[in-house]
Amino acid sequence: MAGKRRGRGDGTVYQRPDGYWVGQIDLGWLTDRDGKRKRKRKSVTGPTRKDVLAKMRTARRELEAGVLADDMTVERWLNYWLDSVAAKKVRERTLQGYRGYVRTWLVPHLGHYRLDKLKAEHVRALYVAMEADGKSDATRRQCHAILRRALVVAEREGRIIRNPAALVDPPPVGQVHHVPLTLTEARKVLTALDGDPLAARWACALLQGMRQGECLGLRWKNVDIDARTIRVDEELVRITGKGLVLTPPKSGTSKRTIPMLEPVAYLLDALPRSGEFVFYGTPTDPRKDWGLWKALLVKAGVCDADMAQGDMPALHAARGTTASLLHEAGVPDKIIAEILGHSSVQITRQAYIHGNEDRHRQAMKALEAFVAPIGESG
Repeated sequence: MAGKRRGRGDGTVYQRPDGYWVGQIDLGWLTDRDGKRKRKRKSVTGPTRKDVLAKMRTARRELEAGVLADDMTVERWLNYWLDSVAAKKVRERTLQGYRGYVRTWLVPHLGHYRLDKLKAEHVRALYVAMEADGKSDATRRQCHAILRRALVVAEREGRIIRNPAALVDPPPVGQVHHVPLTLTEARKVLTALDGDPLAARWACALLQGMRQGECLGLRWKNVDIDARTIRVDEELVRITGKGLVLTPPKSGTSKRTIPMLEPVAYLLDALPRSGEFVFYGTPTDPRKDWGLWKALLVKAGVCDADMAQGDMPALHAARGTTASLLHEAGVPDKIIAEILGHSSVQITRQAYIHGNEDRHRQAMKALEAFVAPIGESG
């Protein structure tokens, strides 16, 4: 009886004279770099037959996903990396952001290149194109980070000899855009909270250093008025295809218990417990929250009503105000980082602790008074 014809992906296993085991996967007929079609196989080795069989199963899955072919493109590899590698390591919202960068920038500019033909100049040209399109340094750096991570895996698995993204300097670190409110502006906003039904919401941002998602995801079970603490262990975010979802905070250090200030305790205690969530009662879209923040800035006289949205202090800048106020009060940077849920003191210093504009103005006034006699004598 004729033997069964071996199909694509079937393989053989045998033991070498030195005791090591070898497995071979049939890749089928593939086009090599010279344009010639050849029957090709992939070999895997291991100290035991069990090890080799496990590697062969992995190779078969990769073959089915289309990532073992010699004509692998950057687009196909990025999609494979997103689905098979990144999806197992990062949060769903982070993965959603990765997919956006891949879809918007990496695939249109680099996707058509064969993976093993991608060069540093191709990557560099992408960043130039992004800059010409007006994209910020932060956006270009994120794109660089995603590409580099995907290619690290490709290099580790032997699909490319060297990571071309690692040969290119990342876009520079631009200026921080989340500039906190000055002390004067913060006082104006806090004064404007009188009678505002969302006063506790904004106080938690300005005085407790809570992120938007942390505030929107705060539930009454995590608020202890008597103990004067707020426990942060989840945040509310919008995920494409799923709507508003409660997820763990962005990092391990973001899970924290924050001591509650007396004014905040007073405002929270006065809130009606009309729902599971502290603010708004029910899960609320972040866009609505942003709109109400901007209305508060206009009411407080910090911004004009006709000011462009991009020129207004962002809601995220409220956390910077918390950091700056704590810094001005002499609180050590390490403690500020713990209160804000930062993974390192460096992040706190770089992103949030800015010199207070009012304090700088007072210093320059003092200098002006000091040098005044020089001008008068001339």
